Amino acid sequence: MKQQKVFVLDYDVVSPLGVGKSNVLSSLQNNVIAETPISRFITDGLDNKIACEIKEDLSGYYKNEHPRILKAISYDRKLELAVTGYYLMEDRLKKLFEQVAPERSGVIMGIGADIFSVELLEKDIIEYLQHSDDPLFEIIYKYNKTKGNINILVNPFDVTSIFFAHKLKLGAFQKSVLTACAASTQAILLGCEAIRHNEADMVIAGGTDSIITTLSFISFSKLGILAPANDQIGKTCKPFDINRSGTIAGESAGLCVIAGEELVKKSGIEPKFEILGYGNTLDAYKITSPDPSGRGMMRSVADALQNSGVFSGDIDYINLHGTGTHLNDPVELKSLKDVFGETLENIPVSSTKDRHGHAIAAAGIQEFSILCLCMENNFIPCNLNLEKPIMEQGIDLVHSVNRKRIINIGMTNNFGFGGVNTSLIIKKL
Repeated sequence: MKQQKVFVLDYDVVSPLGVGKSNVLSSLQNNVIAETPISRFITDGLDNKIACEIKEDLSGYYKNEHPRILKAISYDRKLELAVTGYYLMEDRLKKLFEQVAPERSGVIMGIGADIFSVELLEKDIIEYLQHSDDPLFEIIYKYNKTKGNINILVNPFDVTSIFFAHKLKLGAFQKSVLTACAASTQAILLGCEAIRHNEADMVIAGGTDSIITTLSFISFSKLGILAPANDQIGKTCKPFDINRSGTIAGESAGLCVIAGEELVKKSGIEPKFEILGYGNTLDAYKITSPDPSGRGMMRSVADALQNSGVFSGDIDYINLHGTGTHLNDPVELKSLKDVFGETLENIPVSSTKDRHGHAIAAAGIQEFSILCLCMENNFIPCNLNLEKPIMEQGIDLVHSVNRKRIINIGMTNNFGFGGVNTSLIIKKL
């Protein structure tokens, strides 16, 4: 039986580079780096005080939402970003999902760990620590004792998927993916699988995350993932540079709508891209670092190529995971060289995390959106902070200057904690 093709009908993104894809494109073309001193929480006593925040006041997008969701948003930045993403696309989403029966449409979201803002609960934390045998339970109970399917604190992990399912009446399924940096790319891949296995005709896939909270930020700093303070704002994250010292905290949310070819033909919708193939593997090596041999990454990239039915030389651009960390960057380049061989010399590659930071569970959908923007506009963003590449022979690491180039087929990679590896190849239509 011939496998059904899957197409991208629409997409959009909420990013430190801008709210909405047109603003993100402008920032990319003008080499904007979203890195600024943190304003979302007090950084006194921290060595690192820099992140890529979304500075725009987002409340105007969702001001008419239900009071309980508004209250939950005040505690959960991930939910705020996801709800903003919905309203950014609301009219387009409703128009698309009118084309499909509710029982044939679903939602899959990649999300980060549920970490509420400590600052908002400071008084209660102190009170309950002093007078309660089970302070965490008492705090959660206090804020969630009213009836409703949206909590104020510690929401179920699928709250964002439920939100989209409710808004758009998506009745096939609602799913959530928690695989850190690979989560939202996996959401897209799982959406494709659902369509190809006849579980749905149209799926909304994406992700949302923010690590710009006190607890998240300190936790990632302790893991040694975040780059230390730098005297030069905008120079903190240096993917693939000899002097790289870590990534930079970020936040984002994004969505894409994918559909099978039968629905596309029936409805007359003109898709933007075709998802040609993808790879999804696991290192089974260590929870906080990739297998140094690169075997898992290599299999993910190779599987994506094989499943897409294209040759390595057909790829016009690769948006790399490129975190700027000591462990990830050289393994990613090694895995690409192992798969592409000499062909890699003729394929421009770059990471954009030095511009917008690392959005963890939303990294994939943010960079998928950037890849789509680049392909639609025949534009390749350079690695802005790359001065001394860790590898120069046999690879075209774009640095210093952005390029104009026709991109018909593009690839994006995302590699998560625990060695979860995802690669995705799309074709412009």
